[in-house]
Amino acid sequence: MSHGVPQGDSAVPASARYAPLALVALVVFLCFLRVLDCGFVDLDDTYIFVSNPNYRGLSPHHLAWMFTTFLLGPYQPLSWVTHGAVYLIWGMDPTGYHLGNLLLHVANAVLFSLFTQRLLQLVWSLDRPRNVFALPVSAAVGALFFAIHPLRVEAVAWATERREVLASFFLLLTLLAYVRLERENRTDQSHVLRWWLMSIACYALSLLSKATAMTLPVVLLVLDVYPLQRLTAADGRLQLRTRVLVEKLPYLALALAAAAAALYGQRQQAALSLADHGLSARVAQAAYGLCFYLWKTVAPFKLSPLYSLARGLDPTQPQFVAAVLVVGVITTGLIGLRRRYPWALVAWICYVVTVSPLLGFVQSGAQIAADRYTYVPCMPWAVLVAAGIYRLWDLAERGRLARPAWMAIAAAIVAELGLFGVRTVQQTGVWKDSFSLWDHVLSIEPSNALAYKNRGHERRLRGDLDGALADLNEALRGESEYLRTYWAPAYSPVNAHYDRGKVLEAQGNSEAAIADFNFVIRLDPSHGPAHAGRARALQAEGDPDGALSEYDEALRLFPEDVEAVINRGNLRQARGDLPGAIADFNQALTVEPERFEVYYNRANAKKAMGDLDGALADYTEALHRKPEYGSAYNNRGNVRKAKGDLAGAIADYTEAIRLDPQHANAYTNRGNARRDSGDLGGAVADYSQAVRLAGPSAPNRAPLERNLAAIRQQLAGRGQAPSAE
Repeated sequence: MSHGVPQGDSAVPASARYAPLALVALVVFLCFLRVLDCGFVDLDDTYIFVSNPNYRGLSPHHLAWMFTTFLLGPYQPLSWVTHGAVYLIWGMDPTGYHLGNLLLHVANAVLFSLFTQRLLQLVWSLDRPRNVFALPVSAAVGALFFAIHPLRVEAVAWATERREVLASFFLLLTLLAYVRLERENRTDQSHVLRWWLMSIACYALSLLSKATAMTLPVVLLVLDVYPLQRLTAADGRLQLRTRVLVEKLPYLALALAAAAAALYGQRQQAALSLADHGLSARVAQAAYGLCFYLWKTVAPFKLSPLYSLARGLDPTQPQFVAAVLVVGVITTGLIGLRRRYPWALVAWICYVVTVSPLLGFVQSGAQIAADRYTYVPCMPWAVLVAAGIYRLWDLAERGRLARPAWMAIAAAIVAELGLFGVRTVQQTGVWKDSFSLWDHVLSIEPSNALAYKNRGHERRLRGDLDGALADLNEALRGESEYLRTYWAPAYSPVNAHYDRGKVLEAQGNSEAAIADFNFVIRLDPSHGPAHAGRARALQAEGDPDGALSEYDEALRLFPEDVEAVINRGNLRQARGDLPGAIADFNQALTVEPERFEVYYNRANAKKAMGDLDGALADYTEALHRKPEYGSAYNNRGNVRKAKGDLAGAIADYTEAIRLDPQHANAYTNRGNARRDSGDLGGAVADYSQAVRLAGPSAPNRAPLERNLAAIRQQLAGRGQAPSAE
């Protein structure tokens, strides 16, 4: 291969420069379009978005949190900033978060195509084929191999993984600037410093998004050896140059800082110790991961959001022994062939180096591998795909490759990319919601207790209580075997028992629910939600004193539990502790000011205390948030009547009846207001309707009939016939 000064782009027509890039962007966008229908899934999204108000905005308070938090482990302030920006535009609509991931992935595909072009230009600058489309089209095909591969779906379709696509965006800018730096070194060196500083700045932004590229300094040194040949002598031997090594120091400093932050974040999580998973097991796991990702790159089938990690991983098992042997053979063989095929060894080293932090040497999750971990490490293979196509195109242009053979190869490439696109569309559907996610995991690993627990949780939220109970029972039946077999800190029988307790509570089986909540509290006395669940069940069992005590304990352990605060307020109100109830409702509204039912309940308590103005304001606020809430109109009518506003009261009762024509109390109350305002005919009509709706055995039927008889007698004394509506 020849090296020299790259030919300028000015001789290349715009169609050759931009059409392939536009095609890459369009194809990637279409292949991942289904992500816009995806929601938040019960796999970190709940903690990152749904129950986390800290990122929702870009105020100084929000930014301070973003740049200091290690929530769930990673240090990713720049990713948090993008989430905050999306929230300001889209609120809690998942579409905005997925759109951000999709657009970043499309941008990454375009940047990767440009990077590949620049890299190959440096290699083949004096040996370009006559067809000006060869280089950009070859790079575009390589970019599509990277971007629409099904292994990319997890990083794009999972809202939490914004950090992966964002960090990769800045990483690709880093590499583009670095390659441009080398291009300037070979031509006009006046702008070398500018591109070097730009590369370092982009690298810092990448690490602030996620520490994915902490091993980049090693990769840059490898690229300096080949293909850039900045550390290679004329005879091909390694030649260290001080300037080239010194320029890596800022990258190294940033990488070490990112690694330190990553290790600190891991300590905040339940990392797997060497005692649980020894050094030999970790080496076996690393070798397995290297082979696993290679195999899935070639055959992307049975992709799963969770590849469970065995607790007692035995490195002597056949699959691990085979993996170690395969890695050893590949490494030894490529070292031996390094002079003839340097590009193969470079690609292998870059792959191993970039994926090494994710191979389990510092284990922090329940997975032995993860699709998202391939986002950057598999880029070298896509570069080789582009280089191979470029070389074949070159051979065809020079008549050294028969046209039928070239056409067959081109057809095979198109077919392979088409297969990747179809599989990507299918895999994207897995991430549509939590149910489809965990249902897919169970289709691949039917004994996964964690998946049963999570699917049961999702079924409970959907109202499928029988299905949820079946899944949670299955999770609890398989828990012992699963926990013996797999290291799964995310799974605990505490969680399954708690979820089953909530299902049993919703089914009205309070006694069985209490048994599950008791089990949770025995294992984890500080489990605030379990105390709140036991409080609700005790209340349903007719033990208000025990329920109140449990609510107090739940809120002592977990003061942020708004539902527990509201439920305690309702219980206090039912027991006549109106000041205590109002205090709870006030506390709940400071956290969730949109809860209309809390305004409604507080209004009822204020009305009972005689605070009619406060009650009127709260009923009005509740109706502002839920205008179709008929009972609030009825109760506000009562307050207006008590304040002497009969016309306002009648208007509220009328609206309550419009919303609910079967609202007997609203007819009764409007009848009372009409009677007091002198509209005896209207009162008769309302009382008559209230009697019909009350039924023969209703306790208020007798007073209604007496009122009706009295008004009719009064009308008869005036010589008027009662009217009816």
